[in-house]
Amino acid sequence: MNHKFTSLIFSAWKTNRQHVQLALVIISLALLVLGSGAPTDGGGGW
Repeated sequence: MNHKFTSLIFSAWKTNRQHVQLALVIISLALLVLGSGAPTDGGGGW
């Protein structure tokens, strides 16, 4: 019984870790897209 409980906890932790990593990857990609499409500063002041 204790082994099953430990296995369940480890499985839940692993899944949670994968979700966190996936969220970080998605956020990083979104920021990369926003940063590459950002407009340049037009106030050159020539």
